Formats: sequence, C-alpha cells, structure tokens
Amino acid sequence: MARRKSKGTDLDGDMTPMIDMVFQLLIFFMILINFADADQNARVKLPENDIVKPPEQPVPDAVTLQIAKQEGKAREYSVLIGADEFMGEKDFKRLKAALDKEVKFVKNEKKKSAKDMTVILRADKDTPIGFVNKVIHTCQEADIENFALRATAKVK
Repeated sequence: MARRKSKGTDLDGDMTPMIDMVFQLLIFFMILINFADADQNARVKLPENDIVKPPEQPVPDAVTLQIAKQEGKAREYSVLIGADEFMGEKDFKRLKAALDKEVKFVKNEKKKSAKDMTVILRADKDTPIGFVNKVIHTCQEADIENFALRATAKVK
C-alpha cells in the first residue's frame, strides 16, 4: 500500500507588518531619548556630591540654565538657555532680556507669576561661585525667586 503525501498548507506569514512595527518602535524610542537629553549639554560637567538625590517630581514651569566653559577659552564661561548662548558677563543684559521673555511667556500663556517659576541651574563643576552668583542675581532681577541646583552622585 502506497502512502500518499499529505498536502500541507504553507504557513509562511508575511513579515512586513512586523518589520514595520519594529521600525516604528525604534524611531519612537530614538525620538524619546533625544527629548530626554534636550536640557543637557555635553560641555557641562556637573559637580559630584554625596547627598544628591533625584527630584521627587518634575519641576513645573522650569527654565534650565546651563553654565559651561566657552570652547577654546580656559577661564571663560557662558550661559545657555536651550540653543541660545550668552558669552560671559558681557552678555548678561541679553540674558536678562531672555529671562524676561520667559517670564512674560509664563505670565501670558500659563497665567502664573514669575515667583511660580523655577530656574534649574546646571553649572560646570569648575565654574567660579562668583559667576554663578551673578547668574542668580540676573535671574532675581527678572523677579525669579526659585532655584534648583543640579549635581551628580559620587561613584563609590
């Protein structure tokens, strides 16, 4: 008695939808990671501290100021707000104008006062305290009173 070959059905699935989904997830996470690092600048090396703890909740109405060394200059520092760079103390008038613009945005769009804003300071570990004080004073001239300083935890 001869055996018949059974006609098996070919169960190869179309992989195109799966590849599309993986590609979309990959792009989604790449964009998400870029937005998470948007408030950080590679030139800023934060100071280390033993008692650093992450914030318990995100800071509402925050403006991130970064104080970084100017490229090619050993003892010159600049303040960065997003993509805008203010070169040293000579640009503090422009910095105040930018802070006034941020305060105006919070007042008009979010219906809050400057006293509700928080400035997150990410200063390079080698920044002189006098320069940081001048940046804080410039923020206070724009009626901003709340500050948060960023640091990294010491690796033991």
